[in-house]
Amino acid sequence: MTRAIDRTMEDKQDRPLPRKYSTKKYRMSRQTSLGSGTSNETGGGGARKLSNPGSRIQWEAMKKECRRQNSQSQEETGIVFDHLAKVQGSISLVRGRTGVVYDERMAKHYCLWDPSYPECPDRLHSILKRCDKLGLLERCERVPAREATVEELLKIHSPSHVGLLSATSHIKDPTSLEQISAHFDCIYLSPSTRESAFLAAGSSLELVDAVVTGRLQNGFGIVRPPGHHALKDEFCGYCYINNVELAARRALDHHKLSKILIVDWDVHHGQATQRAFFSDPRVLYFSIHRFENGLFWPHLRESHYDYVGAGAGHRYNFNVPLNQTGLGNSDYLAIFHQVLLPVAYEFNPELVLVSAGFDAALGCPEGEMAVSPGLYSHLTSSLMTLAQGKVVVLLEGGYCLESLSESAAWTLSALLGDPCPPLMDPICEPSPSMRESILNVISVQRAFWTCFRYQGPCSKQQEGDKITRGKAVGQNEKVTEEMKEERGVTWPKHTPCLTFIDSEEKENYPFKTRGMLNVQSRDKINEINTKLKQLREKECFKDPLHYKLCLAYDSRMTQHRRLNTKDARPDSETPERIQRAWECLEKFDVPQKAQILEPRQATREELELVHTVAHVDTLFTFNKLSEKELESKQRTYSSIYLHPSTNDCALLAVGCLLQIVDNVCNGGSTAGVGVIRPPGHHAEPDKPYGFCFYNNVAVAAKYAIQRYKMKRVLILDWDIHHGNGIQHTFYRDPRVLYISLHRYDHAVFYPSSEEANYIYVGEGEGRGYNINIPWNQRMGDSEYMAAMVQVVLPIAYQFNPEMVFISAGFDAAFGDSIGGYKVTPECYGHMTRLMSSLAEGRLILGLEGGYNPETTSHCLAMCAKALLGDPLPTLKLETPNDSAVLSITDVIDIHKEFWPALCFQVDFSTDDVGIDSETSPTSSGSLPSSSSYPPPESSPSSGTSTPFVSAPSSPEKKQDVGDSQTSPGSHQGDIGDEIELTNVNLTPQQSERQNTRQSGDGSSGESNVGMTEQGSSIPASPSQAVHCEFPSSSATKKKSISRRHDKRYAKSDRVGEALMAASNSKNLLRGQTAAIVTKSHCEVCCNMDVEYGMSSIVEQCQKLGVWQKCVCLPLYHATEAEILAVHTQDEVNTVITPARQCMQHSQPLNHTLAATGSVVSLVREVMSGSVQNGIALLPSERHPLSDQCVIPVAHLSEIAIAVYSAFGEYDLKRVLIVEWLGEGDLSLQSMFDTDPRVLIFSIHLNTDWDQGRGKKTDGKSHNINIGLEGSNLQHEDCYSVFFQVLLPVAYEFSPDLVLISASHQLFLHSSHLHSLFHWQQTRLLGSLAKGHLAVVLKLGKYNEVMTENVAAILCALLDDHLDVKFSGFSSPPSPRVQASILDVMLEGRTSWDSLKYHAQMKAIAFHQPMEWSGTSLDHAPPGNTSRLALKECKVVSETRDVCLVWGEGMEKHWNPEDSTHVEKPQRHSSIVQCLKDFELDTRCHRIKGIPKAGQEELKRVHSDYHLKMMQSLRSKNPTELRELGDTFDSIYFHRNTDYAASLAVGSTLAVVGSVLKGETGSGVAVVRPPGHHAEKEEPCGFCFYNNVAVAALHAINVYGLQRVLILDWDVHHGNGTQHTFENDPRVLYVSIHRYDHASFFPGSRQANYDHVGVGKGQGYNINIPWNKRGMNDGDYMTAFLEVVMPVSLMFKPELVLVSAGFDAAVNDPLGGCRVSPQCYGHMTRLLTCLPAKVVIVLEGGYNLDSLALCVALCTKALLCDPLPPLQPHFSPCQSAVESLVNVVSVHSKFWPTLDFNTKKPGSDALTAVTASLERVTLSSDPTPDSRSDRQGEETVLYGEARGYQEEEGGACGEATGGGGNTHVLLSELLGAKQLYAVVPATWCPHLEQVQPLPSTGLTTSDACHECQDHSENWVCLTCYKVLCGRFVNEHMIFHGVTEQHYMVLSYSDLSVWCYACDQYVDNPVLLEAKRAAHLDKFGEEMPM
Repeated sequence: MTRAIDRTMEDKQDRPLPRKYSTKKYRMSRQTSLGSGTSNETGGGGARKLSNPGSRIQWEAMKKECRRQNSQSQEETGIVFDHLAKVQGSISLVRGRTGVVYDERMAKHYCLWDPSYPECPDRLHSILKRCDKLGLLERCERVPAREATVEELLKIHSPSHVGLLSATSHIKDPTSLEQISAHFDCIYLSPSTRESAFLAAGSSLELVDAVVTGRLQNGFGIVRPPGHHALKDEFCGYCYINNVELAARRALDHHKLSKILIVDWDVHHGQATQRAFFSDPRVLYFSIHRFENGLFWPHLRESHYDYVGAGAGHRYNFNVPLNQTGLGNSDYLAIFHQVLLPVAYEFNPELVLVSAGFDAALGCPEGEMAVSPGLYSHLTSSLMTLAQGKVVVLLEGGYCLESLSESAAWTLSALLGDPCPPLMDPICEPSPSMRESILNVISVQRAFWTCFRYQGPCSKQQEGDKITRGKAVGQNEKVTEEMKEERGVTWPKHTPCLTFIDSEEKENYPFKTRGMLNVQSRDKINEINTKLKQLREKECFKDPLHYKLCLAYDSRMTQHRRLNTKDARPDSETPERIQRAWECLEKFDVPQKAQILEPRQATREELELVHTVAHVDTLFTFNKLSEKELESKQRTYSSIYLHPSTNDCALLAVGCLLQIVDNVCNGGSTAGVGVIRPPGHHAEPDKPYGFCFYNNVAVAAKYAIQRYKMKRVLILDWDIHHGNGIQHTFYRDPRVLYISLHRYDHAVFYPSSEEANYIYVGEGEGRGYNINIPWNQRMGDSEYMAAMVQVVLPIAYQFNPEMVFISAGFDAAFGDSIGGYKVTPECYGHMTRLMSSLAEGRLILGLEGGYNPETTSHCLAMCAKALLGDPLPTLKLETPNDSAVLSITDVIDIHKEFWPALCFQVDFSTDDVGIDSETSPTSSGSLPSSSSYPPPESSPSSGTSTPFVSAPSSPEKKQDVGDSQTSPGSHQGDIGDEIELTNVNLTPQQSERQNTRQSGDGSSGESNVGMTEQGSSIPASPSQAVHCEFPSSSATKKKSISRRHDKRYAKSDRVGEALMAASNSKNLLRGQTAAIVTKSHCEVCCNMDVEYGMSSIVEQCQKLGVWQKCVCLPLYHATEAEILAVHTQDEVNTVITPARQCMQHSQPLNHTLAATGSVVSLVREVMSGSVQNGIALLPSERHPLSDQCVIPVAHLSEIAIAVYSAFGEYDLKRVLIVEWLGEGDLSLQSMFDTDPRVLIFSIHLNTDWDQGRGKKTDGKSHNINIGLEGSNLQHEDCYSVFFQVLLPVAYEFSPDLVLISASHQLFLHSSHLHSLFHWQQTRLLGSLAKGHLAVVLKLGKYNEVMTENVAAILCALLDDHLDVKFSGFSSPPSPRVQASILDVMLEGRTSWDSLKYHAQMKAIAFHQPMEWSGTSLDHAPPGNTSRLALKECKVVSETRDVCLVWGEGMEKHWNPEDSTHVEKPQRHSSIVQCLKDFELDTRCHRIKGIPKAGQEELKRVHSDYHLKMMQSLRSKNPTELRELGDTFDSIYFHRNTDYAASLAVGSTLAVVGSVLKGETGSGVAVVRPPGHHAEKEEPCGFCFYNNVAVAALHAINVYGLQRVLILDWDVHHGNGTQHTFENDPRVLYVSIHRYDHASFFPGSRQANYDHVGVGKGQGYNINIPWNKRGMNDGDYMTAFLEVVMPVSLMFKPELVLVSAGFDAAVNDPLGGCRVSPQCYGHMTRLLTCLPAKVVIVLEGGYNLDSLALCVALCTKALLCDPLPPLQPHFSPCQSAVESLVNVVSVHSKFWPTLDFNTKKPGSDALTAVTASLERVTLSSDPTPDSRSDRQGEETVLYGEARGYQEEEGGACGEATGGGGNTHVLLSELLGAKQLYAVVPATWCPHLEQVQPLPSTGLTTSDACHECQDHSENWVCLTCYKVLCGRFVNEHMIFHGVTEQHYMVLSYSDLSVWCYACDQYVDNPVLLEAKRAAHLDKFGEEMPM
């Protein structure tokens, strides 16, 4: 019975990525492959040779197959690459110097009141003294120490944190300092603390800079105080500044590293470092710390093994908890070998940072562990194999001075390249506790890291704790019961247990400041001192040898050669092997650095240590035989050729190796390399064998044992052939451990002996000392390194050799035709380096095989460089193949009885938790983290500081079982491991509360539901249970839905309604445009400028050809009844006066009723459907009726009369009126104040604009007022008003009619506005209300500007384009306009969700309403030189046509193995049919006869390799196509794939060409396969050629375009398009896609918002990532209006290409979103408002119905047809708003139109904070006057710091404009009861919001309502919703700002914050809530 391997991944993947689509057939094939243990390669590892193969294996067939494999060239076995490139490039990689940084000034920091404090200056002194005594410091390069700058520190710490640290340097009084220190856990402050901490941080930065830049090889920062506990805004655990975090940030941000490994072996968990990088995939944090299930400091739940990271950082956080004391070397080595090294090699870091706390060393009272100081040398040495040796060690803890100094010295010694010491205590089996912890870590991480493949699952059918595992057999063999019994072995079952004890030792304020030392008994001290003395004697330092390496070589060894050269193969054992090897060593300068030994021949006595006398005698006769006799003799041996010089050469080979043994053992050099031949490991004691005559290494090993009394010798044989001679020599000898890694092929590969199998373990005393690791399939670096860390190193350390020999055959290297393997030279170097840590570095390497001279010579050079300590090229390890995993596990199975270190082979139970290899597991833990991924520098910090919240080590919450389940355990089910969750120490109050919650209402139960990333829910276990297992991931419950979003799920038929509305829009066709002019007015008064009167406007429009297209309506006079609907009878009588005349010109003035009637008539025509839209031109000048009386024409409210008339005649529900008001213009707001059916948006152009702000009579008014600077009206101001306020509100309002009202003053002051703006505003508003739009223009003083603008508006109504040039704008809105917009948002958010949930929410939160007096409205300056003359303006109407392309040839690409695949030809045909049903094919210009794209076009994006691969598909058979498709992500191939893909690109180019040539105005390309995932080198995600990318470059290169906008609204991120243009500023790429924290396809971190482009392309890549499913119209329209359109207008594209994937549409099987077809239509319509051509190119979309309707609606939008309205009252969800806020934060620096930060952070803010703190003086008995003075000080501090808070947060995590992070409560810090830097307010006006407590009281352990996190939560005192704060997802800030629930209570420190007042509040009203929280949190009443 075959054993299934748990999980595999494709070789090319670095980490498990989500597949875009998986068919059932694909999943079944994967499961079958895994279950059988077979491989894709011929002759795979499924079959293995057993003890008696005769009856079960077709022997001859297997031999034939192996010969076939051997004959294969490298080109046939895979992709060819230069396997020597890295090695040749490493010639210059030589070992640099080791740096050390320290400064005596760091010793000035000490505790003033407790001289016994553990963290003391003697720590620094003891290390420096010991290192100096050993001469280590003088061998290092001293790095100058410096203080870190404030700017550097602010990258990781808050201003208040840095400010407080700086302020304490001016406080000299110990009492005051102790009082401050009492606010922090394990902290003391002194006047020198700031200086020491700044020095430690700055020195760390200097050291990292030196190492990363290559000036130093590595370095040790002997710094204090330590840092890894220092939080962003809090001192903690002796730490003030997080040195390691600062160093890592420096490497990431300044040096642009992308992978950093942080190893924290301090005995205390570095929670601050973990939090800093918990969501960052660039940093792998690995912590080994004492935990004791939560009993050890810092007592944090997040220190447990199941906290594996969050968001993009999921899987990059490793916690190895130590749950007992006294753990030693065996335990730490097990961690490194089983977890750290495998993961580190897979991660492949560019830099290694070590938080080197030595408090786990023997004797430390803090750690109470038993690690010997010398072990730190071994740990450091193993890390130096990574990152090309770039390792930076920074001192953390360690409080036993003797072991601290010794451990630090050994660490520095290792960095200097000195040999590692022997370990005094023997390495034995790790403790059971350690074994359990390691297995628990593997259990939660094995789904993410391919290195964890050596444990397995077990199923329900396998009962009990022991699992019988059947060994794999041949593919064609019959599995018999006898075979099962013969080969059956047992693996224990492991069930991970998650135990957390809520420690009673957690402290609360005030924290201890004295007595921190853990005092040891005298007996314990004596025991420790004795042990340390013994350690120093055995693990003693030795002076470094002059030579690290010696070499032995003699050219005479080349004399051994074949007599008959005709029979010689060029790839056999030839003299050239060692010649080339020596030349290569010289090329790498190895001999110049090594000691060259004099060669000699071995003596008979030495040979006879291994060989028989007869054998030696026989070889000595060879030089006496003739050539004929030699040829006859050699035929009697296996694979042997003879020469007269053979014996002499063989004697030299052995003698050279013996010379090296003498040199190394006598202290001449540390290690040696023998460049020798002939090889030796096949030579038997009594005969030569396989090119070998004397067994060189065996003789040398015996020589070392006999001559130098070695007791333990290790021989590692990595020659591809099994070293049968060595095995036979030492098979019974326990003094020699022989380990062989070799190709076996079930005993077929040479030497074809079953004795090479893993079951041969030695005999007699030698049992267990013979270890064979047989390979049965082709292997490479990944497999060899896996064997090293899983088998070789654990056994080698337990064996503890005194000398190591390596039988170094390099015939497994890439390029060796005999071996056929793919091991690289650098891999051999890494294996050598790892082995050099053993036996004090005494390692001797003797050349064996290797038959490609070029490869062999470079492999040997790499090994020599490794022994010299030179940096090694990095390895890129892939997934070890199944066969290798089977071989390794078999070896472990056999040898774990001999080597207890191999105790980690278990089965993990999957009975209740199904493992899905297709699905990425969800996060198991959630830390207090501000965001899923740290924002770039341009993004404001999302974390903030609150005044002195509880330290993380203090009791934040009492955690009951339910809490532990929910965070983080509630997501464990997807990890695939059964976990027992145990929580102990339940108090009676907790138990009672659990029972109450269990039987309470449904809300509490709902909060216990955890959501997976895939959207399935995992119900939390009952809170009563003390011991429980996680339920199955397949369990389902109703989703927990935010109350605010219930309406989005309220109607189940919303989807049907959306599709029905889209389908019914077929008959919505564009109508005509009406025009009406009121000419019954005084022409003399109107024609102040005779050339441009009202008649002139009409005349000019006629010249442009637009007036003739309109339907001219006859003049209509309003009736008295229509007027009385609005005005009184008296007003009517006043206006309707017969025979009125203009006093000056005697003109009749009967125009009043005509003007009013014109508007009524126009609205009536629009609403009746007679016309689509229209314009009314009215006069607005004043006429003098007498000397005393001037009657304005606009005395009647024409628009109000028209609206109420329409209400009476038509079924109108909502009307939007946009009015532009100038000085003296009357607003319509008073007419509709009480009518909710009318929304009036008033844009004021004068100083009186805010007199009518907010006029509301009954709370139902829809009036919105906004002010603009009329004297300086700018584009950016107007566009910002439209996109940030007007359009979002308008779409939410969803009107049935839109009216635009503007007076002549708008045009009078439009000198700075291009006429294009008026065209655009008309088109934008015309997108609403099914296009029902009426424009009313009241014209006065005519000029050229007015004429141009009227013409532009008319063109927009006719959907004609203006062929004008627009220079655009490049600045943000003016400060006044910004403030006006934010004022409107702040005021309107109570009525409008679109203003409440806005992309500028952060700016709204910062904004304070402002009062000012505006400037008077100036008249426009004469002339208009900046504008385009009217005669130069051209109306383009003939190109309004839309071109359309499709082709049946694109349907020839389909999946031949899965007809149900979602990317199928029916996608194309269904769209075509829908276009025909809508009759759009006849209305558009269809392009036919599309040619395929040419090679020239494709090469602009894709490589030659990719094109050749695509062209080769035509000649492949189905099997080859399937296999090729499996090598790519979400790809299938057909023989016609290249044809269809080329046709898709050609079709796209044809549409672009038609549009750019002016033949059509826009276009739609219905193409497939899609393209936006296609990369330069490979297809991806259904995509083969990148259609849009090719089209964009075609437009740029062929048509000379300068700016192209690509908008990608496919639900999947267009990774291929982004990569193509991320460095190209000519292309702006905007993508709106589902991201789900990098778990949604394509699963790349580059799809996040902070990827903005590179180089010149920075800012031109905008990602809008959605982090949840279910996004709908509100989310997409918000993104479009508030981000996409403003940026696009600023970019000024000449062409817009839309990657139009419709897989976010309703019902799509892949997208999981709910965007309606009409929403896509509206987005398309908005794009047509840009001054650019628009081309829609099909991408995804897999529901045929919604896909077809979406394309049809987009086509109708391009044809300017009316669109169905969107659902009213929609709004974005909170997740969408969070994404948009992040996008705006990042891109506002690139696109000023997004920048609404009206108050920029002041550069001197920190100085102000610090200065204010310094001004605080002490007063023990303050008088009222002094209190008043201090309150004044508070005001100064508050006011000066305000400006900086824009990038910091308020109390719950987001800034509110008032300096939240500078509020430092100093009353108790400094001992003055009345002294505050900020005084909590005793009253605020929002206390009235505080509601009575709910009947169930408060539960401080409740999870966040939104994200189920338990960290740093707050409760709203209005609705009592519990939400998280700044460290997590900032949900409370969004709640506070959006819901206007201002009063919130912290569950951490029970303080109350008011968002509106931006301050803390302490009032008796709050006492009830505080008491309830205190009682729940601490189980006792709050002290009064």
